[in-house]
Amino acid sequence: MKRCFLAALLVCGLLLIHTPAWSTDGTDTPQSSPADDETTAAPLALQGPETATALSFQEVAAGKLVVSARDQTDAPILGLGLADFRLSQGNRQAKILSVEPLETDLDIPLNIVLVVDNSFSMKQRGAVAPLMEALEAFYQTVRPIDNIHAVVFDEKQTMSVGGQDLRLNSFNSADIGALRGFFETSFQKGLTTGTYLYDGVAAGLEIIRSMPAKENKFLVVFSDGKDLNSEVKTDRLLDAAGPIDNFTAYAVDFTPAATTDPFLEQFAGVAGGRTWKAASASELVPIFEAFATTILHRYVVTYRFLHAPEGLLGLAPSQVTIEEITTLDSAPLLNHIYFAEGQSELPPKYQLLPDLAATKTFDDKELRGVMEKYAHVLNIIGKRLREHADAKVTLVGCNANVGVEKGRQDLSNSRAEAVRAYLRYIWSIPAERIQIVAQNLPSAPSTSRNPEGQAENRRVEILSDHPAILDTVQSTYFQAVTDTEKILLRPEVSAEAGVATWRVDLYGNDTPLAVREGQGDPPSEIDFAVEAFGLDRLAGFETLAARLTITDKEGKVLEKESDDLVEVRYVQRKQQLAERQGYRVREKYALILFDYDSDEVKDRNQIIMNRIIQRLQKFPEAQVTITGHTDNIGKDDYNLALSDRRAIVVNDQIALAGISAPGKLSYSGAGPFAPLYDNALPEGRALNRTVTVALEYAAPE
Repeated sequence: MKRCFLAALLVCGLLLIHTPAWSTDGTDTPQSSPADDETTAAPLALQGPETATALSFQEVAAGKLVVSARDQTDAPILGLGLADFRLSQGNRQAKILSVEPLETDLDIPLNIVLVVDNSFSMKQRGAVAPLMEALEAFYQTVRPIDNIHAVVFDEKQTMSVGGQDLRLNSFNSADIGALRGFFETSFQKGLTTGTYLYDGVAAGLEIIRSMPAKENKFLVVFSDGKDLNSEVKTDRLLDAAGPIDNFTAYAVDFTPAATTDPFLEQFAGVAGGRTWKAASASELVPIFEAFATTILHRYVVTYRFLHAPEGLLGLAPSQVTIEEITTLDSAPLLNHIYFAEGQSELPPKYQLLPDLAATKTFDDKELRGVMEKYAHVLNIIGKRLREHADAKVTLVGCNANVGVEKGRQDLSNSRAEAVRAYLRYIWSIPAERIQIVAQNLPSAPSTSRNPEGQAENRRVEILSDHPAILDTVQSTYFQAVTDTEKILLRPEVSAEAGVATWRVDLYGNDTPLAVREGQGDPPSEIDFAVEAFGLDRLAGFETLAARLTITDKEGKVLEKESDDLVEVRYVQRKQQLAERQGYRVREKYALILFDYDSDEVKDRNQIIMNRIIQRLQKFPEAQVTITGHTDNIGKDDYNLALSDRRAIVVNDQIALAGISAPGKLSYSGAGPFAPLYDNALPEGRALNRTVTVALEYAAPE
């Protein structure tokens, strides 16, 4: 019987949160439920521990629930805490602030009305003593803050209910001794000959309606016999019970009939409860014990809904300086033409002119960048051969001498013939000025132990005894440079619900420049490469700004502008002259054709070294930066040391020339870690075996 009562309370009495709340005046006026600072139609949804096979709750105040958690045996689960509950409303998540047993809570009273049948038949059936014992179980749950009312029959006085004088008596107290005394008197001296059950229920409902609408209210009806003498009709009671907010009614039917009283069953059902049939007086104690246990072992859960995301967005540096400089670019001429495995056709990566007419407008001074110049290497050499009629070249055809190319000097010869054909028929260079040599590996081969080295050995080397043919490619142009490599964004985000997505937008004035976005928490630092925007474009803005957009897992959005702006300072060449600083010049030189795994400065490199020394003698105040590089073949530590040796060789030659500029001359090795060109290409690896020398100075107009 105890388990039956517990299950009924759980299923029927406490699952109230999904039913609408109604006004207490009997009209169908919905009342909104409290939900933090915004109104929503979505119901609250509570999750409990895995052991809770049944979970129910009532919202008793803004941010406060009374929760019942039951296990598979219908017993209340004890000892639950913060980690055991999770509350949501739609897609919003609540933060559980506290979980406290109802029995120790000092803020939420229990509102209980006991309507007890004290007609004479109780004494005749020997049920008075069992009922008094059953009530003792109920008394154990009563706390000083609780609101307890008792209603009994009384034929000596009347009680006004809804304007009617009914044969009833009521008592209100949370004092256990006083309650006990009231019921003892009612059964010792106040037994009635009539049964006024419906009148008692009407009085109980009137008391219930006087209680706070948001608080839990329970009406427990104990009936000993069929109602014979009430003035109130059952239809009125059924109509009145349904619309009361946070109200549950239970009934204990102790009548002699074999079946449950139809009115009690219907009344309890309308009020969200149920009725139990007590077949004997011995069942009264377990029923009241179960009722008391169910009321007592619940939890008061306080909560608040999670805050919307908050955050800051830092932006650095405070200033970007873009300066227009004159660049004298001495780019290396890599005299190797690389071929695909087993092939002798000129690859499409080389820029080949269609006919003789096109050669007349070709100007190598218009080319920028080493790789663009390398793509035109055959055109540059063709033009120089035309300009220097006494110059001759030797084309050394080579192969990888492994696999399908093993011993294929015929393939080497075909490769050289392809180069000669282009120079003859497009650039009109006489055949007698172009000699062909075919061999397997180059004279200074790359390693044959890996695919990269083999690709470098599949080539034609262009050699000449005339220094102008393979000289560096000179070009002069205006170039924007900056003192800033990256724009840094530093988001700081607090999102209680968790970050679903993030996005940062970078703007120049009001023009979108770049977007970065992702899921989950944003990184602590997000960088944008300045060069990627184009310095000429960036120079057109006055400031850079950024915006951070965060969407949390509940759909709430934070949009935050950066707290700072980045000032864009553009220094033009004419401005440098106006400030009498002279215009800024950068000269770039690259010493190419360090052989594989070598730091020896050979003849062509020595010519370039002599030019650098001459420029330093002319501009002794120049800032000089020497940087050694390698390809990525081999171990990083070895390559780093090799790049240091290459840089030192150049530095020592400058020092031997008597040029010393303390604080203005620096050298270092970058190894394979800062490649100038693409190491995936054979020409990229060859060009990375270099030392770059950069001179910067202010030249007078």
